[in-house]
Amino acid sequence: MTWRTTIPCIVAATLALQSADAQMKKAPTPVGSWGFKTKPMGYGCTLDGDMTITQTADKAYKCTFKAVWACTLRLPKAVHTEQSCVAMQTGYDVTITSHVDKIANVEPADMLDLMRERYAADHFSVKINWRGDEMDGMFKSYGQAPVKFRKRLDLVG
Repeated sequence: MTWRTTIPCIVAATLALQSADAQMKKAPTPVGSWGFKTKPMGYGCTLDGDMTITQTADKAYKCTFKAVWACTLRLPKAVHTEQSCVAMQTGYDVTITSHVDKIANVEPADMLDLMRERYAADHFSVKINWRGDEMDGMFKSYGQAPVKFRKRLDLVG
């Protein structure tokens, strides 16, 4: 093998490795439909729901979600909310800041007005995995707990 054939092979291999390395380092976007759930907090309370994230600009997103705050050891037993949010992405880190649009239902129903006054928006600070199908991190509101997001796959029909 001569230097005329060796050098182009080395250059091609180096470029291929650099390209593969750059693709591996680029974080996937959080665009899509997600289901999420927290670990249990005080009084057996959890938050779970469904979120849809769409892109608005480079590394900036808007989102909407429906969530249920449910407690086993205190009232209210459940608070059903509809929220809007914005998300910012820095590398693999995604920060979601929310606004309560509607308290849809409360169990017991006589706590509806109180929850409309006092329910705090649900915020999240998560890290997206390299496959782009899970996000793990923290839920933050009046309390905080670990949260896991799982991407919902579109069914092809």
